[in-house]
Amino acid sequence: MLSRVAENLYWMSRSIERADNLARLVTAHQNELLDATSDLTGEHEWHPLLEVTSMGDEKSSEDVVTYMVSSKENSDSVLNCVFQARENARAVRDQISEEMWVELNALWLDLKQIPDSDPERHGRICEATVRSSLLFRGIVNTSLPRTDVWAFVQLGEYIERADKTSRIVDLPHFLPAHEAAPAWNTMLRACTATAEYRHRFGGEVDAANASMLLLFSTTFPRSVRFCVRKMDELLHQISDTDEGEYLNEAERATGALLARLNFAGVEEIGQLGLHEYVDSVQVDLNRIGHEISQRYFLLRRDAPPASAEDYVNSRMQAQVSMQQ
Repeated sequence: MLSRVAENLYWMSRSIERADNLARLVTAHQNELLDATSDLTGEHEWHPLLEVTSMGDEKSSEDVVTYMVSSKENSDSVLNCVFQARENARAVRDQISEEMWVELNALWLDLKQIPDSDPERHGRICEATVRSSLLFRGIVNTSLPRTDVWAFVQLGEYIERADKTSRIVDLPHFLPAHEAAPAWNTMLRACTATAEYRHRFGGEVDAANASMLLLFSTTFPRSVRFCVRKMDELLHQISDTDEGEYLNEAERATGALLARLNFAGVEEIGQLGLHEYVDSVQVDLNRIGHEISQRYFLLRRDAPPASAEDYVNSRMQAQVSMQQ
C-alpha cells in the first residue's frame, strides 16, 4: 500500500471520529446546562469544553458554540472535521467501498444545506454528524475486507477515540469544585456510557467508578484501555508481527501504554492525580501518533513535524485551507 493511501485512510477515519466525539460532547454539555443551576453564564458555561478540547488558546470573534460546531476558522470544528473526512475519502475512493464514500459525501452535502439563519443549526449539525458517523462505522465493518485498508481505517478510529475519551475524563479539572460532580453525567452521555454505567454500578454516578469505566474497562468500546488494545492488535496486523514482539517504535510505544493501563493505572492515578495522569496518557497517545506517521506515512521533507501534535495541527490546517 502506498504511504499516501494509508495516510488518507487514517485521517479520514480520525476526522469523522473527531467530529462525532465533539458533536457528542457539545450535545451532552448543552443538555446538562438545561438542567443545571450554575453560577456560570454565557460564554463561561462553555469555557471548560474549550479547555478540554485544546481550543482554549484560540482567539476568534465567533461565539463559543459556533466556533466549536460550524466555524470555518477552527480546523477542529465539527463542520471542518466532516469536510476533512470527505476530502480524505475522495482521495482514496478506489480503496474504500462505494457506500463509505456515499455516506460521507451525503453528510457533507446535508450539513452545507443547513442555513446559517436556522436557530437550531448547531443542534442539527451535531445530530446529523452523530447519526451519520454511526452509520459510517457500520458500513466500514460490513463492507471492507480485513486487509491493511481496513486496519488503517480502524487505527485512525481507535487512536482518535482514545484521545477524546481521555480528554473528556479530564473535564472536571476545568470546572469549579461545586460543578465537578454533575459533570460526570455529561461525560458518560458524551461517551454513550450512561447505560453501561447503570448496568455495572447502578445508583448515582460516582466519579471513581465513572473514571474507571472510561479509562480502564476491557469491554466498553470507548474506554481508553479498550482502544489502545485494539491499536496494538491493528499495528501487529499491519506489520505481520507476532503478539509480544515489536518491529517498530509505533508498536513499542503502543505496547508500553497498554502495559501501563493494564498493570499500573489505578495506582498511578493515586500517585499523580486524575488530571496529571490523563495528561501523561495524552502525551503517550501523541507519541504513538507521531511514531505511526514516521513509520507509515510519506512526510514532507521540508517541514518534518517536531511532535505528533504539530503534525496533527498542520494536517488539519492544510485541509481546512482547501475549503476556504
